[in-house]
Amino acid sequence: MKKLLVMTAAVIAAALMSVPVFGAELEAVTKESARKTASRLVPEDSVFQYTEQCREAFEVVYYSEGEKTYYAVGVSVFSGEVLSVSSVAADDKGSREAVLSEEQVKEIVASDAGDGAVAVDAVALDTVAGRKKYEVQCTGEGFEVRYAINPENGRILEKKIRFSKPEN
Repeated sequence: MKKLLVMTAAVIAAALMSVPVFGAELEAVTKESARKTASRLVPEDSVFQYTEQCREAFEVVYYSEGEKTYYAVGVSVFSGEVLSVSSVAADDKGSREAVLSEEQVKEIVASDAGDGAVAVDAVALDTVAGRKKYEVQCTGEGFEVRYAINPENGRILEKKIRFSKPEN
């Protein structure tokens, strides 16, 4: 009887170990595979900084000395898909003067995204601690983008792209 219980327990344990965990993919997403995916989305001169897991995504961070910009790429820990891409200028926090018009800022966004790729939903001039920047919200097919733009020279200070899953 004791042997039968041990054998039954062994069979059940083996069966449970072979059942895939809910949400698991055929190939595991690792920090290294997330880094490899992210490396294709940043400028060539970018230097890897770190990877950390934040909830359901690996955040992979790079720094481009040429652009003086940090890049963060969110990669799903479940599927390996890119969930978001962000960039932040390290050396520019805005301007004391607003020289550019909203129309010029919309042209900068259209040029960055590709003409017709995004619809500009909102443009606002924001001032924090005496520094001005344009905040721009856009949407495209399957993604949304938020920009922060220097209102004096047109430099993109921040860009955050979030990809959305198509509705079935």
